[in-house]
Amino acid sequence: MAGILRKSLAELVGTYIFVLFGPGSIVAFIAVFNQTLNPSTLFFLSITFGLGISIGIMSSAGISGGHVNPAVTLSMFFAGRFPGKYVIPYIIAQLLGAAIASATVGFLYGYGVANSVLFGSTVPGPRGPWVALAGEFIMTFFFLWTIMGVTSRTESKEIIGIVIGIYVTIMIFLLATVSGGSMNPARSFGPALLSGILFQGQYYQWIYWIGPVFGGILGAMSYRIMYGERGKIHYNPIQ
Repeated sequence: MAGILRKSLAELVGTYIFVLFGPGSIVAFIAVFNQTLNPSTLFFLSITFGLGISIGIMSSAGISGGHVNPAVTLSMFFAGRFPGKYVIPYIIAQLLGAAIASATVGFLYGYGVANSVLFGSTVPGPRGPWVALAGEFIMTFFFLWTIMGVTSRTESKEIIGIVIGIYVTIMIFLLATVSGGSMNPARSFGPALLSGILFQGQYYQWIYWIGPVFGGILGAMSYRIMYGERGKIHYNPIQ
């Protein structure tokens, strides 16, 4: 029990860092300075999201494997590379970390300022919810291919964090105007909870569970079928 708690707390911390840096930067760059999403702000947001996930992974990988994402945890489980007893505690910790991070953003910048951009929530772009769902599915599918590939070749949490950070940076460039760019149910959950849009149908928050989870599971399983490898996960100490 102590081991599960320790690893879950590491996931909470890693996810907190990512959501504080990622969605928090939307509040910092756009809401505080009254900016709109333009190529300049998109560049800075993408870099901040990439750095945020890298730091979140590096800070927790040595203890928990650094999933910081329910879609990653579920995908690794279904691919047979992660113990089932950790799945629920990890997901609870990830969601809690994301919610606390969003609350921190509200405290730092003020609820009204943060809520002017829905705490950095992910919402479908002008192409609509079904295109947003497809974008989340596709990008998370290849996200898990990237994770499976890099973690089967190195145990260096620094290299793993940098590679995943690069992928997330590129993903934000591609998906920001399509779906908001999530690939992570926890990343979407925290801001949606604090802004009050979590259960409001017009914001289609179910997209950010279905797309990443199913895309990730299929990506991880197809990688394992293709390569037949059994490497480690995110510098994962769990055996």
